[in-house]
Amino acid sequence: MNQETVLDLVREIEKVMVEEQAEYVNSFAAALYVACVSANSLGMTKETFLANCETLFDHDKKEQMKELQ
Repeated sequence: MNQETVLDLVREIEKVMVEEQAEYVNSFAAALYVACVSANSLGMTKETFLANCETLFDHDKKEQMKELQ
C-alpha cells in the first residue's frame, strides 16, 4: 500500500464531498460503500475487512487524542 497514494485519494474524495455539501451521514454511507466494494473486489473476507476497519478506527482515535493535547 502506497500511503501517499491513499492520502491523495482520500483528499480527492473529501474535496468532492465538500463541493457537493454532503452531510456527514451521507459521506459516511458513501465512504463505507466504497470500502465494502473495494474489499470485495480485493477478495477480502468479512473478518479481514472488519479487522482493517477496527485498526483504522483505533488509529484515527489516537490521532484525534494527540491533536487535543
